[in-house]
Amino acid sequence: MNKLLLSLALVIMSWRATAQDERYFRQLFSGEINKGKAEADEKKYSYFVHTPYYALDLNRDGVPEQIVFVKKDNEDWIEILNSEKKKIFGYLFENKGYDSELFRVELKTLSPTSSILLLYYYEGISKYINFQGTSRVYAITIDNNDLSTMKAFKGPSFFDEQKTFKGHYHKRNYEVILEDLNRDGVKELIVKHRNTSTVFMYKGHGLWQTFNQN
Repeated sequence: MNKLLLSLALVIMSWRATAQDERYFRQLFSGEINKGKAEADEKKYSYFVHTPYYALDLNRDGVPEQIVFVKKDNEDWIEILNSEKKKIFGYLFENKGYDSELFRVELKTLSPTSSILLLYYYEGISKYINFQGTSRVYAITIDNNDLSTMKAFKGPSFFDEQKTFKGHYHKRNYEVILEDLNRDGVKELIVKHRNTSTVFMYKGHGLWQTFNQN
């Protein structure tokens, strides 16, 4: 009788181990385990500060979304919240020094089906040997007034300022223009300085194609 009970216990223990292994592999391949780990390992910040919330109707439905520029430790973010104050989009800028900031935001029509949120971002000041400060334009596209289609694009520098330790000073300022150059109904993003320009053509779904013109 004891031998029978011992054999039955071993069978049950073996079945439980097999079932646990099956559950583990099912979670592993479904992504449940990785998802839990990602949530547990979410980055913690020592501090963050943000600008006031800026109301802008991004999807043209009459209810404005909220846009805010956030500094988290040494990182710069733009975050977009819906009308219920829930974050629906976030993007990390690339800063190059201190005093970086998002100083201008413009919502424009790109085509009959797409809008563009232009972000003018000062990348900060570096003062290692020479003084240097640059600004860059970023863009967030929205297709069909659907906020789930928002995609961010890192554009070119449109302003740079330098001063060498020998006293030489240089400043270059570019124009940022939206214009339908090829008359296809979709405006191009153009960054121009004198006779030189870089043209960015929107291909849809957050994708851009670049051309240089002299």
